[in-house]
Amino acid sequence: MGSVEIRKDNKSMVCKACGRNIENENANYCEYCGTSFRENISFKQEEPAPVYVKQSMERNSDVNSENEKPVSFGNWMGSMLLLLIPAIGPFLFIVMMFVWAFGSDTPQSKKNWARASLIVIAIIIAVTVFMLSVGLMQILNSGMNLNDYMNQLYNNQL
Repeated sequence: MGSVEIRKDNKSMVCKACGRNIENENANYCEYCGTSFRENISFKQEEPAPVYVKQSMERNSDVNSENEKPVSFGNWMGSMLLLLIPAIGPFLFIVMMFVWAFGSDTPQSKKNWARASLIVIAIIIAVTVFMLSVGLMQILNSGMNLNDYMNQLYNNQL
């Protein structure tokens, strides 16, 4: 071994650096002077993660740090209040949804919200078109003229 002499008679170790007896046979260092007993023995250690992984994680954290900031309450309120602008509000809201969903400088939480909202809007539009087309087909297949139906509808409301 390294800096230790093992005595066979009483199974104690003697440090070659300071000459003292060490009672612990499994000791790695001298209790008195701190000399290593295991300097020639190699221990299996886990290999560190590859450097390129650490660098890519650091690079991504720098890029994403701007996008990970929380969206403020005022920003959310402004986003929702776009719908209340007369005439152009809903159209402006949908355009801004595309900007937020696919923009590069949008925070990730707002980007995910915009994408989910666009999907919901697309589903609502598809269901509305389907329902209107089914209703129109029923009116046309009933043999009723569309003009007669509209006249009847308006006469009942007046």
